[in-house]
Amino acid sequence: MKTAVKMVLNSGFQMSPEAFEYLASQRDPDRLVEAALKSLRSAGSVPLVLERSHFEASAPETEKKDGSQPCGCVPEEVFGMHALVPDLPTPGPAQRTLAYPVPASLVGKNENENKNEVERNGKDAVEVEEIRLISGLERVTIKGKASDFRDYFRDRLEALSSILRSRADVSGAATVSQVQYGIKWHKVKFIGMVNSKKEFRDGTVVVELEDKDGLVKVTFRGDDAIRRKAARLLVDEVVCILGATRNGNSIIAEDVIWPDVPYLSRSPAPATDHHYAVLTSDVHIGSKTFLKDDFERFLGWLRGETDDPRLNELAVNTKYLVIAGDLVDGVGIYPNQEEELEVADLCDQYKIAAEYLSTLPERIRIVIIPGNHDACRPTLPTPPIYSDYASPLYSMRNVLMLGDPSFVNLSGATFLLTHGRGLDDVIPFLPDCNFREPQKAMVELLKSRHIAPIYGEKTPIAPEPKDRLVIDPVPDIFHAGHVHVEGIAEYRGVLVVNSGTWQSQTKYQLSAGIVPKPSIVPVVDLATMKAYELNFS
Repeated sequence: MKTAVKMVLNSGFQMSPEAFEYLASQRDPDRLVEAALKSLRSAGSVPLVLERSHFEASAPETEKKDGSQPCGCVPEEVFGMHALVPDLPTPGPAQRTLAYPVPASLVGKNENENKNEVERNGKDAVEVEEIRLISGLERVTIKGKASDFRDYFRDRLEALSSILRSRADVSGAATVSQVQYGIKWHKVKFIGMVNSKKEFRDGTVVVELEDKDGLVKVTFRGDDAIRRKAARLLVDEVVCILGATRNGNSIIAEDVIWPDVPYLSRSPAPATDHHYAVLTSDVHIGSKTFLKDDFERFLGWLRGETDDPRLNELAVNTKYLVIAGDLVDGVGIYPNQEEELEVADLCDQYKIAAEYLSTLPERIRIVIIPGNHDACRPTLPTPPIYSDYASPLYSMRNVLMLGDPSFVNLSGATFLLTHGRGLDDVIPFLPDCNFREPQKAMVELLKSRHIAPIYGEKTPIAPEPKDRLVIDPVPDIFHAGHVHVEGIAEYRGVLVVNSGTWQSQTKYQLSAGIVPKPSIVPVVDLATMKAYELNFS
């Protein structure tokens, strides 16, 4: 399938989801593609999108019926397409979306998973004592039309504009299209989405802001304070600009206001009844670099098997284990990954993961969301890990499988859970942020009130009708992973945690200069919102 899809895309075509599904069910998809391309070249009329009928016409009579995978597992060369397709060159929105839907024949139930099963999962999640699910089980099917992208960004603009207008200092702000023309040098205050940003050698920054009806240029020059705010602006985020204009077309900025989170005030914690949530991610079971001994020490601590009575008391009072994605290493995620796999079968990786987690006491509730190495839709928002691959986890009574992002309330504390893929995009553009301290970039995402504000970089985003990547409500705890570096911060009463990894440095990380901080586990006291770090290396 990798070869087949590369042939299609390198020839300048795209495939419909139905065509992709049909090819995946055939024995020799690359030969079908080769025959179809040859037929199209001789036909004269060339379509932009190849449909199922183009490949059916080239199939031998014995193969024109749909095939099916003999088991629920997808061969690794096919599963690799989940990561491959979104990263290929895609010049425009229309092309970008054609590859997003994952065919049902490849992943079993996936997007159209049995509705009753989803309802049972959601019902169990809501009824578990002291767990209240706010969001995380949504499954939205998208068509990927140009109008879907328009509606998606309009919803983002409206949602973040509403958050901005709740601030006292944004009261009375206009929109971009309401900026008055013809009044010389008058003050303006308006809300818009950053359409583009240009930086010049003299330090001047010119930003285009837009709404659904108009666009205006904003120039940043002057003192260091306004230059720092200009440097902080990200494309596609929504902000309020204060400034002055000569004619309404061009504005000199004086200040920038982000949606941001309000200061959270907390009641004094009770003297007793302290419960703990253990936060982790990026376990990467199945990889040769998976730190098995460290992870087993960690599980042993949760079972109360240490010699330190203080650690055992902490374990006894642990109520939740929250895993923010990449539970397994996956298959076909990056080139030549098979050379670094200890377990080459995806289903076996999840089976081993379930065996590990099943050793924990059932009183510990385990919440799992997907990461980019898991068996899931490659775009954000991401539904829960496909049950066809992770069925042993779904059968565990104390495991709750959610999507990315998810909002869940655990013993009164609201968690925002995301794997953290948006960090790949924002860290290179944010001043004073780097991959050694991911918690700093997570704080900036709180200021933007969005977990992946930049569109069109490394993180594929699905154009759903509602932008579920907006950070609303404001969480008590913001938990992510992905970058394999543990870090903790506190911002305006929100506890920010990146939970590191259980994997030593990979070849890719070595080439990219990324130094992981493995086997360190943040433990949060849900009564005081204080975090502690335990090192199992």
